[in-house]
Amino acid sequence: MSDVATTNQDSHYIEEDEIDLRELWQTILKGKKIIAIVTVVIVALTFVYALKQPNVYKSESILIPTESASGGLGSLGGLAAMAGVSVGGGSMTPDVAFNSLLNNYEFMKKFVIKNKIYEYYSRDEFDKNYVFALGFRGFYEMFKSSKNPEDEIDYDSEIFELVKSIKSNFSISSDKKTALITVTYSDSDRSYPPVIINAFLKDASKYLVDNNLKIINSKLSYFEKELIKADGFELRQSLSQMISDILKEKVMIQSKVYYQCDVLTLPSKAYVKDKSKPKRGLILVVSFVTSIILGMFLVFFLEFIRKEED
Repeated sequence: MSDVATTNQDSHYIEEDEIDLRELWQTILKGKKIIAIVTVVIVALTFVYALKQPNVYKSESILIPTESASGGLGSLGGLAAMAGVSVGGGSMTPDVAFNSLLNNYEFMKKFVIKNKIYEYYSRDEFDKNYVFALGFRGFYEMFKSSKNPEDEIDYDSEIFELVKSIKSNFSISSDKKTALITVTYSDSDRSYPPVIINAFLKDASKYLVDNNLKIINSKLSYFEKELIKADGFELRQSLSQMISDILKEKVMIQSKVYYQCDVLTLPSKAYVKDKSKPKRGLILVVSFVTSIILGMFLVFFLEFIRKEED
């Protein structure tokens, strides 16, 4: 008897579930107009948004890192450190060094000011080279915000926001297998990324080379003094070899176009059809699916309110 009762109870639950599913489907059918309206409105707004967005293009430069000519200092390095002379700096790879400067606000602020990047983006026609889907820029112009000439400009705040934008558009990465360094920059003006990449690599390399030359000159000064004071032949020979290695490092670091790197490929202007984003098709598909879900939720919510009132 218990087995029969259990079976009947399970059948009752199944019937209730089937009834619930039918009710849900009937609710959806009754609210199909609402779902359709919600879908059309959201997809239409998304379509406008997608057309409003200009294409974004990416340029890249690939660098080949080269090993520093400096040799191991061994015990002489410890001796120099005890004397307060820095002998480091050779262990930092170029990609790490470039990323460090990219994330250094003071360096980036000077970079923006020196290369007149703020003036470039502040021009009235800074967006004249933007490319839009279907060649239509009407929605962009419609929603484009214009600056009032009478408004006071917070220059520091503008520079800060511009530095944030540049950092977000930059990417500096190193391939673990090949050690090649890829430097990329994205912008809606496809002619500008090569300019930014070249300017950044040039300024960053100068900063890093100048910093390393200070360290190298400090090492040379220290070991030359030690060479004058040295008595033993072996010590003098070791110091002379170290001075020779440091001089080689000095020549090597000044011989590169960019800091400890040779250039494999230079950045170039992207082809007009080779955009990196936005993915308009994907945006519309996601919008369509999401709008249907939201429409169904609204229908169920309205049905719930109606039943509560009854």
